[in-house]
Amino acid sequence: MTSIAFSNLRAVLAAAVFVALLSAPYLHADLKPMEDVAKLTKPTVCYAGEEGLYLVDWDGQNNRLWIEGVFGLAPEWSRDGRRASIIAGRSYFHYILDIQTGRLTNMTKRLDEKGVRADTYYYTGAWWFPDGKRLACRGYDVHDGSSLADVYILDINKLTFDNVKQTPTAQEAWISVSPDGEKIAFHASYNAQDDKFDTESQQDLFVMDADGSNVVNLTNSPAYERNPEWSPDGKKIAFEAAKRPEQLKTGIRGVDVYVMDADGSNVERLTTHEIGKWKSPGTWSPDSKWILFDMQVDRGPYDIYRVHVDTKEVVQITHGAGGGSPTWVHAGKSRFLSVDPAGKKKAQWGAVKKADSSPNSPTSQDGE
Repeated sequence: MTSIAFSNLRAVLAAAVFVALLSAPYLHADLKPMEDVAKLTKPTVCYAGEEGLYLVDWDGQNNRLWIEGVFGLAPEWSRDGRRASIIAGRSYFHYILDIQTGRLTNMTKRLDEKGVRADTYYYTGAWWFPDGKRLACRGYDVHDGSSLADVYILDINKLTFDNVKQTPTAQEAWISVSPDGEKIAFHASYNAQDDKFDTESQQDLFVMDADGSNVVNLTNSPAYERNPEWSPDGKKIAFEAAKRPEQLKTGIRGVDVYVMDADGSNVERLTTHEIGKWKSPGTWSPDSKWILFDMQVDRGPYDIYRVHVDTKEVVQITHGAGGGSPTWVHAGKSRFLSVDPAGKKKAQWGAVKKADSSPNSPTSQDGE
């Protein structure tokens, strides 16, 4: 592991992105869930599809539309099963769903009414702390055309939105909070040779204290590693990686799901890219045995799969759904049930080959 000192260089993003966001309305049409997730009795997965958010039983049965609309991400569910964080629309309007009452709170509107203007900061994801009251978010200052994404903490009761990692040259993304709430994992572009963050360099995985201090590089390799997801038991972090930078930039085959210990050791590949491209990990099952991911095979629609961390068995959940960004639904009784339902369906292309086990970086593993 390598401790990081942030540089003072300034990177510039396209101003057109921010102009478009400034012209967007503050509010989004109210969401209308078609099902009370508090009454779920089976293990359930949620994903973002063509018409909105969908629910599907863990064994692939009963695939149905839950909330109609435009969603880039499936909800993030609080670990206590009380709330869900929903990012809606192309301009990132944020809602909090109270699972017990079914009440939806428009956080974008509430922050705007308090003076924390929606066009001053916006965020593309929100990951819960274990207290169910705070979320770690990826946010921007849209008044600053050179602003890169930083890590913010949103308190849904106090209505505060604080930047805890103000790094002008780093673009933190895909934030994941540890189960104990003490650490935050994220990916960012980093030039290991110059010991600097650089948006043109490879992406590495990092972890820091929840207050933004003690940043540590977990991977530090020539590969592109992205989208960390902490396991519920806190022992491991799942992520996606490509052996060569051009694979991740162009979306060609070569991106796989990996897992490593929370300190960055014992990296292991769980999927093989020969069977499909662009595999992005979603959330873990509550028992830390399965990892959800989405994948495209032979230019077909994206579907939802799960892979077993120990056996590397791959199970296809949806067939022709055209969906992605899967999350385990922490609601109702579903989160307390076994995640090994009977009659599970293996992927249509058969069981995945066992990945090569290595304690080193993904760049040292075979499979090209």
